[in-house]
Amino acid sequence: NASAQEKAPPNVIFILADDLGWRDTAVYGSTFYETPHIDALAKSGVRFTDAYSANPLCSPTRASILTGQYPVRHGLTNASGHIKTIQEHVERTEVNEDVRGAGPAGLNYLDPKLYTLGKAMKDAGYGTGFFGKWHLGCKMEHWPESHGFDHVKGGRRHPGPPGANGKRKFYPPFRCDTLPSDVPADKHVDDLIADLAIDYMADQKKKEKPFFVCYWAYSVHAPYQSKPELIEKWKKKVDLKNPQHSPTMGAMIEVLDSNVGRLMRFLEESGLDENTIVIFTSDNGGNMYDTVDGTTPTNNTPLRNGKGNNYEGGVRIPLIVRWPGVTQAGSVNPSVVSSVDHYPAILEMTGQQPRPETHKDGVSYVPALKGENFDRGPTICDMPRFVYSTLNIPNTFVRQGDWKMYRFWYDNPDGQTHRYELYNLKDDIGEQRNLAADNPEKLRELADTLDAFYEKSKVLGYHPNRAYNKRTVGTWFATSDDGEITAKNGALALKSEKPGYTVANNYFAPGGRLGILSFEARSATETPIRFAGPKNGKVVALTRDWKKVELPGSQIFILREKFSVSLEEAGEVELRNVRVLTQDGTEMMKFEFH
Repeated sequence: NASAQEKAPPNVIFILADDLGWRDTAVYGSTFYETPHIDALAKSGVRFTDAYSANPLCSPTRASILTGQYPVRHGLTNASGHIKTIQEHVERTEVNEDVRGAGPAGLNYLDPKLYTLGKAMKDAGYGTGFFGKWHLGCKMEHWPESHGFDHVKGGRRHPGPPGANGKRKFYPPFRCDTLPSDVPADKHVDDLIADLAIDYMADQKKKEKPFFVCYWAYSVHAPYQSKPELIEKWKKKVDLKNPQHSPTMGAMIEVLDSNVGRLMRFLEESGLDENTIVIFTSDNGGNMYDTVDGTTPTNNTPLRNGKGNNYEGGVRIPLIVRWPGVTQAGSVNPSVVSSVDHYPAILEMTGQQPRPETHKDGVSYVPALKGENFDRGPTICDMPRFVYSTLNIPNTFVRQGDWKMYRFWYDNPDGQTHRYELYNLKDDIGEQRNLAADNPEKLRELADTLDAFYEKSKVLGYHPNRAYNKRTVGTWFATSDDGEITAKNGALALKSEKPGYTVANNYFAPGGRLGILSFEARSATETPIRFAGPKNGKVVALTRDWKKVELPGSQIFILREKFSVSLEEAGEVELRNVRVLTQDGTEMMKFEFH
């Protein structure tokens, strides 16, 4: 039997967490969250330090795992897999008037014509089971059953957990045709799909059939809910000095971790652990733009920003791979890996031939698993959307070696030329020192690399936005032509010969009135300014010296409506270090002015 099992094709369990940040497990450096089972998995396999999602949002990355293609190639570029009206992948020359560059519009479904990883594994004789969040389309031809998965539990359009009750989305009743209806009221959906995945693997073992199982958890995506007893437990562990201190998130991560432990325990108890490859990762970085427990759901420090933004906090993710007999237990690997690389790697690990015509952007990381040198070449990550809630301006980055370059498409004030940022991640993992001006040769090298990718791949590109109003700086825009709005040494400068000149921002305070706007301001003309929401406001007197001001959200924000800054009199005003903070002072956003 032992020799027969050695010759049998290896099983594969692919565990995908939702919105789990790079630092959200103890083994990756969290000093608040406790993840004993994920830590144990890392101790039994290889942990990658520089793994990336193909996009800072869920649907595009999920599609990239299944296709081996970057989102800009497969066309699903937004977290839109739950939208019922069909959207197409087309180039655009006009978008919102406060955006300088126009990126292509994206699909909201996984193209059924693509030969996905699920189809490849099914054709290789594997039993294919999908359990959990799919979020890749609303029609039958977009669901897992149409992409190679024979056994599906979950796997529908839901962007988060499928519960019908908003206050208990992780609990039954579930609005999902593939989940049972006779579920105890206190059964967490991730516990349920773990039960179902274990039952499926046990059944495949009886049939002596290798399995490819996707356990794609609904945790730790919003809404921020967990088991009440766990939240109470984590409230007692909170240390406000720790950047991560949401007890609800601590409880959500515990649920995720416990189910990783249950899957691993099943493998061990059933004797399958020595012939089962386990991959654990996340679909994007941790969420920094919502609020829970008076703070952000998580904190990605030292990484910059989070989910929905292309800086490191939005795209650097955990990746742990356990391949018995191949990976060295407890090893740590600094190789750069992208989520497009799983498709060719899994093919190679299971003895299949590569399909380069399918997984066009993926590079098998099997050499890294064997402890050999691995360089996948340039890593591309495209984020074509202007996202107010995360301050993402349409951009594409290239990571090669220690260097990471961003091209912010047509984002110079003229709206006709690109703006660049360049960072050395070895020395500056927090991306605080833009070296573009100091390293023109490296900048040109990476810009040429990006141009070559677009030329060779023939993917849809960007254009200057013909609707651009030419009065936007960063994500702030003037509401009239009665003055000037410019970036001045990193500050936002306003100037007008008329009182009432107004600039606005479509970003809203997460959690409604709970946010705090923190900024510094000065006026060479000692012009007072008014911060206002649609129904209220606050006047701030200024002098020639920088003045620090913090305004409670209740004075300036209305949920999902723009807020504005107006000159009370004719004059000049500068604003800098403009940030949105949570109630406990955690930075959620910092506005950049270019």
